[in-house]
Amino acid sequence: MRKYLVTKFVCAKCGNNLQITYHMPKAAGNYEAGEPTGADMVAQKIAIMPCIKCAMPSNEMKKAVRTIIEIAQLSGIRD
Repeated sequence: MRKYLVTKFVCAKCGNNLQITYHMPKAAGNYEAGEPTGADMVAQKIAIMPCIKCAMPSNEMKKAVRTIIEIAQLSGIRD
């Protein structure tokens, strides 16, 4: 008989481990068509952060945009 049940959440793209977060988006867990609702069901919502490796390109883009905006503001360039 096994004593432990180990559950791992991994990135479907690269296989890296994902991290669970307590910061649940407000729109999380919206109902899908045909799902039971109300007292007929119990909803378990788990918020998982994107894998660091797969999120890296978008994070780098965000940093680049922030840098461009800062340079434009320092140069006096308007929106």
